[in-house]
Amino acid sequence: MKGVAALAVALGAVVVTNAAAAPRPHVERAQTGTVQAVFTYAWDPARFRFSRQHITISRGGTQRFSEFLRKPPVVSGTANAQPAGFFSHKRSVSLSDLDGDGEPEVVLDLYWGGAHCCWYSQIYRYNATSQHYRPLVHVWGDVNYVLADLDHDGRQELVTRDDRFSYAFADFADSRWPVRILAYRAGRLIVVTKSYPAEIRRDSAALWHEGMARGRRKPSNQGIMAAWAADQCLLGRCNVAFRSIAALSKTGRVHGDLKPTAYERRLRAFLKRTDYL
Repeated sequence: MKGVAALAVALGAVVVTNAAAAPRPHVERAQTGTVQAVFTYAWDPARFRFSRQHITISRGGTQRFSEFLRKPPVVSGTANAQPAGFFSHKRSVSLSDLDGDGEPEVVLDLYWGGAHCCWYSQIYRYNATSQHYRPLVHVWGDVNYVLADLDHDGRQELVTRDDRFSYAFADFADSRWPVRILAYRAGRLIVVTKSYPAEIRRDSAALWHEGMARGRRKPSNQGIMAAWAADQCLLGRCNVAFRSIAALSKTGRVHGDLKPTAYERRLRAFLKRTDYL
């Protein structure tokens, strides 16, 4: 009997251990008017993995969209669609009328794992003809975004930073990114940064202050000044930016792994390739 009792205790311990390690179901809901989005997934803390990520969208109690999430087409290798707000105890699904047409879009914010990359969103737009939702996948990269009605016209802008600057002139820790503003129109995201010069000037001033605060003995500021130069180009001041960088490089106030001539040459080519110059 002692052996049976010991076995029962052992089995019980196994059952308890397995139950504690089982993936935990989670449900997130968002609703505006008659439109409701339900995002469900399972979280396995033992393996640090999410699974069975599924979204359902209903209108007036009638289901109009339902699917398990798939890996974004731009991602190679393995990826795990993590709810972007999970670890900060925030919802990852929301409803917002991004284009101001009176019809709310469903926005699902996700992260596919890694040290700091990458954030992406799936935006679902309702098609009245088909009575179905169509998703748009947009990858933000290393830098996430926020929603803001910058011009107070009832339409939300998506404010982020240009991820193409990551590692372009410095390691990630010393990389910086110029402000990048997008608008959602007719199911597409378009870049509208130049329409908001006040935001560009504010960002440019912050980058300049940070860059100049790094003296000759501090870490590289070439990544910071590259982002500052991009902002300046958006304001129509490219030539002024390059003259300033050339002068500051001579005194060592712009410094990093690249020699001044090579840095300026690479920066000019990069800004031309990314449509700043």
